[in-house]
Formats: sequence, C-alpha cells, structure tokens
Amino acid sequence: MAYTTDENDEYLVDYSSHQTILNLMAASQEADHDNREKAREAHLFCDKRDGQWEPYWWTNNVGKPRYTFDMVNPIVDQVTAEIEQADFDIKVSPMSGPASKDTAMIIDGLVRNIESMSRAKDIYINAGRGMATAGYDGWMISHKYADPQSFDQDLVIEPIANFIDRVWFDPASYLQDKSDAQYAFLLHAMSTQEYVKRYPEGSQASVSIDREGDAYYDKGQVIVVGQLFYVEQEASDLVLMSNGAVYTIDDDFEKIKDEMAAMGIEEVRRRKAFRTKVCSRFFDQTDWLEDKQDTIFDRVPIIPVYGNFKIVENKTIYWGVVEKLLDPQRVLNYSLSREIEEGALAPRAKYWMTLTQAAGHEDTLASLNTNSDPVQFYNPDPENPGAPQQQGGALVNPGLRTISESMRQIIGQTAGMFAASMGDNPGLQSGVAIERLQTKGDNGTIKYFRALEAAIASTGDILVKAIPKVYDAQRTVRLLYEDGSTEMKVLNEPVIDNQTGDIVTINDLTKGQYSVACRAGPSFRNKQQETIETIIEIAKVDPSIIGMAGDILLNAIPTSAATQIGERKRLQMMAQGLIPQSQMTEEEIAQQQAAAQAQGQGQQQDPAMVLAQAEMAKAQAEQMRAQVEVQRLQLDTAKIQLEAQKVQANLQAEQASLQLDTFNAQTNRMNTQIKAQEAGAKIQKETVQTEGIQIDNQMKVVSALNPFRGRI
Repeated sequence: MAYTTDENDEYLVDYSSHQTILNLMAASQEADHDNREKAREAHLFCDKRDGQWEPYWWTNNVGKPRYTFDMVNPIVDQVTAEIEQADFDIKVSPMSGPASKDTAMIIDGLVRNIESMSRAKDIYINAGRGMATAGYDGWMISHKYADPQSFDQDLVIEPIANFIDRVWFDPASYLQDKSDAQYAFLLHAMSTQEYVKRYPEGSQASVSIDREGDAYYDKGQVIVVGQLFYVEQEASDLVLMSNGAVYTIDDDFEKIKDEMAAMGIEEVRRRKAFRTKVCSRFFDQTDWLEDKQDTIFDRVPIIPVYGNFKIVENKTIYWGVVEKLLDPQRVLNYSLSREIEEGALAPRAKYWMTLTQAAGHEDTLASLNTNSDPVQFYNPDPENPGAPQQQGGALVNPGLRTISESMRQIIGQTAGMFAASMGDNPGLQSGVAIERLQTKGDNGTIKYFRALEAAIASTGDILVKAIPKVYDAQRTVRLLYEDGSTEMKVLNEPVIDNQTGDIVTINDLTKGQYSVACRAGPSFRNKQQETIETIIEIAKVDPSIIGMAGDILLNAIPTSAATQIGERKRLQMMAQGLIPQSQMTEEEIAQQQAAAQAQGQGQQQDPAMVLAQAEMAKAQAEQMRAQVEVQRLQLDTAKIQLEAQKVQANLQAEQASLQLDTFNAQTNRMNTQIKAQEAGAKIQKETVQTEGIQIDNQMKVVSALNPFRGRI
C-alpha cells in the first residue's frame, strides 16, 4: 500500500494511487465479510420464496412437503410499523459564538424543508426496516443544483438501495454513525450503455462486491464502479470579521473582500487552522474514471443505521431481528411439514367386518363416506359377535407436535414479542393490562428506535454544518415549521443600519455554532389530533385543565358541532374570567368593554343595543387601529425623509469641505508665487544697488584723475 508523509513526517494514505484504493476497499470488505453474509442471509430469509429453508434440506427433499409457516416477517412488520407510526424530528439549538434563537429557527425550518423535499420520512422508514431485518442500512446526503437553469444549489437526502452490497466504511472507525471514518466506498451498478456513455475510455471492468454467490439469476447485466469518499486535511488561515462571520482565506474570500470593506466590514483577527474536507473520486477495477472532486462536507456524507451496534475485539458487529430467529423458524417449517406428510401418508380409519356382516349391504357400505343415510345395516355373524368396528387412521408422531409448539414459543421469546404484548390475549379484559403488556413488549424493540434516532441526529449535524456553505448567497428559501406551516425567508440580505449607517447582513447562517438533537414521538395526522390527545393526557393528571382549555379542545375537533360547542364554551369561560385579555380577539375585547360600560351605568339594556354598542366599539377600534397605522406610515415616511435629508446634508458638507480644500490649495499656490516674485525683486534691487555702487566708485576714480589730465 502506498503512503506519503506530511510536514510532520506522519504517514498518510496516498489516495491518488489506484492500487492503494483497491487494497483499502479489499481490506474494508474483508473486515466486515462475516457480518455482511449474515445480513444477506437475513434478507433472503425474509424475501426469497424458499429462503426460510436451509439449501441442503430444500434440495434433498424434492417431492416431499416443504411448506413455509412464516412467523418472522410479522415480527419485522411489527417493529417497522412502530417506526412508521413515530415522528423523528430534528431540533436545532444555538450552542456557542454569536448563535441566536432566530437563526436556529431558520436553520431548523430549512432542515425540515430539506427533509420534506427529499421525502426523508420514507427514506428513514425503509432504512429502519432494513436495519430491523439485517442490522445494517442507511442513506446519504448530496448537494445538487436546485434548477437546471439556476446556479443555486440545494442539499438533498438520498436513499441507497441495496446498502449491504454497496457501502463499505473504514474498518478503523468505531463510532456508531461512522463520523470518524477517514474513507468509505459507495458502489454503483450501471448498465453497459450508461457506462460507455459516461466513460468511453473505460475498461468496463467491475470492482469486487465481496459476495460469495447470487441468490437470483434472472437479472440484468451491469458494470459495478466504485466511488471513493475520503477525508483530506489542509492548513488554512481563518479570519474573523467585524460582523462576527468567520471565513477561510482563499480565492472566494479574496473576491468578496473589497465588497465587505465597502460595507464597513473589517478584519478583526486571523489564525492558523486545519480544515477538513471530503473529496470524491470514481474508479473501476482497472483505473480512475474521473478526477478528484471536492465536496462541501467535512465528514463522509453517508449515514449508516446499525441494529445492536457493538465493538468487540476492535471489530464492529451488528445484527437485526431475523438473525436470532433463523434456526427456530427453520425447525418449525420442518416439523410442521413432517406432521403434514405423516398425516397425509397415514391410512384412513376404516370399518372392519366379516363377509357375513357385509352380505347384501355392499352398495351402502361402498358409499359410507358420502351417503346421508341415517342407518347402516349389517348381518349378525355368530363367529364374530358385535357390530363392525372402525380401526386405523392417522397417527402423527407426537414428538413433532411438541417440537412445533416449542419453536413457536422460542420465536416469540427470542424476538421479545409475546401474544399478550402484541394485544392478542382474549383472557385479559382490561385494556390497561393489555397496554402494559404491549409496553413491556416494546422493551425488545426500543433499541431499533434509538439506532434510527442516532442516525437521523447525525444527518441533522451534517446538514447544519453544510447549510452555510450551500446557502451562502442572497436567495429566498422556504422554511417548514413543526406545525406544518411554511414561510419564505430571504437569506444573507444586506441592509443599512439607520443608526450607524453600516451595512449589516440579515439572516447570515455562518454566524455561531449550533447543536442538533433528534427526538422520536408518536406520529399524528395533523396538529389538531396532537392537540386533542395532548390535552386529554394532561387532563388525566389535572382535570382542571378541561375547565381552563375546554374551548381549545373543542375547537381542535374538526366538526361543525364541536366548533359551535367550543364557541359557547368560550363565552362561558369569558364570563368566568378564565381567558386572559392577551388571548382575546379585538371583537371579544370590544364586547367586554361594552358589557363593562353597560354594567357601570347600572341599566338593563336591550341585548340588541348591547350588540350594537359592541359593533360600534369594534368599528371605533378598527378606526383607531387604522389611524395608528397611518401615523406609523407617516412616521416611517418622515424617518425616510429625515434620513434622505441627512444624506443630502452630508453630501453638501463633503462638497463644501472639498471646495474649501480647493480654495486653500489655490491660496497657498498664489502665496508661493508672490513670495517667489518678492524674492526675485529683492535680488534685482540688490543687483542694481551693487551696480550703482560700482558706477559711483568709477566716477570717483575719474574725478580723481581729472586734475592731472592737462599735465599728462
């Protein structure tokens, strides 16, 4: 196996070596080969027509009764039905940093919308059935373009059919959700035409699927290619911005750096960090098929679901419901088939008589089993006194019946499900007793709920960490809330803070850290049903709840009669003062005020007049609300105008400042020129003065020489 070393001389797997990848996949398959064979056997036991017989007995009993009395699939159905009737809800909560409840609600609604668009509930249920059957199943997360004509991408939860034959994890990973796996393999079976279309230069050589034999032979021909997911670590610089966002310094950051600076977002500090990313690459048995592709995930985006997950001798082991039921079910099939065979081969019971007794009655004796004659005659025989006697008949081995009954009990005990715990006990008349036995039977299946909860929580963790990377631009998304309501929300929207003038980003999902939990509860057709059952359950503990919430309970029942009763109940509760004013409607508040006014006047008013006053009060309230709304709009308009004036004043101030700077610069230039001119004039003056002095000296010399001019 090829290795490379990093800057610390630590050995790293050379993921660029094709032979190294084949060796890694072979090692992963070898480490889990025994578990996979048991898991495949469990699936075939439930799904294949002759799967509940051992191949040896099935082959060597041709021509004999080989019947299947399936008691295993109903048990699997029972576990799966309980999973189908539960709701698995991912809950996102703020954890650290500048995380907030509002942002957590947005991420929570976005995760729920991703699940809805991906039909994740069906994916979870199917994987739960596979896990309950064989102990191993799962799904994956990918990101795709939201629309062929768009650059926006969405996260998608996708099923992985035939998970047992297609997914292989790093055997050195020990966590149940395999979040610590350094690599994983996902095998894809494609037709020859699809392979040639995608990889025209490929060798068409399938990779190994590590299966000892085929149970089905009538199927299409396929080529199996592998997809490698592996974790790659690279050093990077992290930068914390003034708006609280953290970015990795790369080409993408450099592209938006100037824009953030223009918005007033500055760098606060930076540090070195190691970023983990997952890369993907396709290959066949001969060579690589595609170049390496970077993903937006920081861990392998394949989520396994393990039943009875354990680590024993540094090895992952798992199993489902079926594995422990194989032997008793096979013995039951064999023993009941032998009972039927012995009963079928045993001679019928017949009447034994002498020829003398039968003489003259041959016709009625021949049709003894089919005629409806009330009497059968016979002749007395002195040599054999007495009536003819019936003798013989099927004599089945009683040991087979004992074995069959024992296997039935063993199957129920092994699965942890008994007739009473499944509600099948006519002797128990108390519904409470049956419910308690059913709850006791759930103890054997709760571990499968916990396994599915762990996998779905891991799914939520991957989604929450990937959402800021995928939904990183300004876009409008749909949020799906817990009660089924939806809302359109704009993400990463830049707005101007009117107080500071800074540009801030609204609904920025990159801020803060968030935790994820998954909780399983009973499935309800809608929130009305959940409200009804919840209130009734609380009322069993505190009966006064019905008096305090009777209107809510009745209005939640989807019938017109219940709605009318609910209105009457609410009027009664209002008269008793049980409804706080904060929960009243505007109409109810107006009616209450009108009633209080009438009571204060001490007059017995006509009900029609009271109603008219209530309507008038309601109209006044509506008018006041409209006036308040108009005032609010006027105030908003005034604020906008004030901001515009403020901006205009700032611009004028900047222009005046610029003009003043220009005037000062011109003045400085003129002063410099004047000083230069004054200096030049001074120099000229001094030059003239110097020349005058020289001329005076010369004149003095000439004057001094004049007395001697006549003498010379």
